[in-house]
Amino acid sequence: MAFDRVVIQMSLASNLAALGRVLTAAAGGIVKAIAPAAGDSSTALITSAWFKGEQAAEATQGTAKVATQAQTNAGTDDATIVTPKKLRAGFAISLGAIGYIAFPTWLGGVIIQWGMTTGSGTSAGAVVTLPIAMPTAICQIVTSDSGSSLFTGGTLWTGKTQFTLYTGNSGGGYYSTGVLRWIAIGY
Repeated sequence: MAFDRVVIQMSLASNLAALGRVLTAAAGGIVKAIAPAAGDSSTALITSAWFKGEQAAEATQGTAKVATQAQTNAGTDDATIVTPKKLRAGFAISLGAIGYIAFPTWLGGVIIQWGMTTGSGTSAGAVVTLPIAMPTAICQIVTSDSGSSLFTGGTLWTGKTQFTLYTGNSGGGYYSTGVLRWIAIGY
């Protein structure tokens, strides 16, 4: 058995050495090969210039460059590939009674936030701080009754981090301490 193992190792070593000599000769220009045509998948000897130059496409195997984050965000380059890390860059989520989903810049940077707030019972309203600031602007805030009674709500926002929630009784014109759910959309 020991003899067989030695023969196999020598055979593998000699084959690797022969392969190394061929590759060294090809790299040094001693062995000349004709580059196959684009899309040729034969097993013919190829040059390193051809291998590096063959661009990958939907129907053709080849090499491709990895997109930068700027190229991923722009979404206009069809000659590079995108990695999962770059696809996820900018995505954030916090799930719970109060939470948010923030989409990456290449999906418009839209942020959806939600929560529940108890009304102040006064004309001053209840100040609500968003879980995360909207980088550019708040587009809309929608309120609804939490299901415990019939309350109405309104909002007023002037910045990117807070809004004032006004809660009233749907049957009358007074301010309430009712609980309202809210959804804020921005970017």
